[in-house]
Amino acid sequence: MNRRMTARIADDMREEFRKLRSELGHYMEPEADVGQARRILPTHAPTMVLARAQLLLDTLLNYLMEDAEEALTDAPTGVQVKFYELDLRKSVRKTFAPESLELSLDARLVAGGVAAGATAMAGGLATTLFLFGLISRIAGGAVTLIATALAFKLAYDCRVATDWTRERLKKDVDGYVIRAEQQTSSWLASVEEFFVTEFGKFRDDEGMGGTP
Repeated sequence: MNRRMTARIADDMREEFRKLRSELGHYMEPEADVGQARRILPTHAPTMVLARAQLLLDTLLNYLMEDAEEALTDAPTGVQVKFYELDLRKSVRKTFAPESLELSLDARLVAGGVAAGATAMAGGLATTLFLFGLISRIAGGAVTLIATALAFKLAYDCRVATDWTRERLKKDVDGYVIRAEQQTSSWLASVEEFFVTEFGKFRDDEGMGGTP
């Protein structure tokens, strides 16, 4: 593929992944439900990457066909007909499977666990020190369980833990998009290599030689 076409597909890929980052960014905005985002993104993000990869594949094949047609401009009509019958657009297609999005541990679970653990320890100590009868132990244990659950929920729902979770989610997604862009670039390069190789073989078979 000539330099102009190479620059065009590179620009197209940067633009598509810029749009992808923007769309995924909506899930990390302050007003967005971070819990819902964590549930959706592991399956939604790869689907979005796949859609863009397929779009970029079609764009790349259009550019490659333009190059090939330009290279065959002066070829006999019969050679041009044979080229179209070769249908490289169809044979060049390769399967693309985006990697999965792996998320870090929900920071709210960490905060909730720490708070609940501290509350449980404090409640257990209080029960041991101040409650001696069996009924009192049972009652003290029930109070401790309630306090522990409440502490977990308060810590889980607190703004700091939520913001921490959102920041970790953003970091996970940003890293994922970088890797997805690299994966897409390598995949498109393999498609281009296959197309150029096959077109070169076709030209050789027709006694034309060279590649576009």
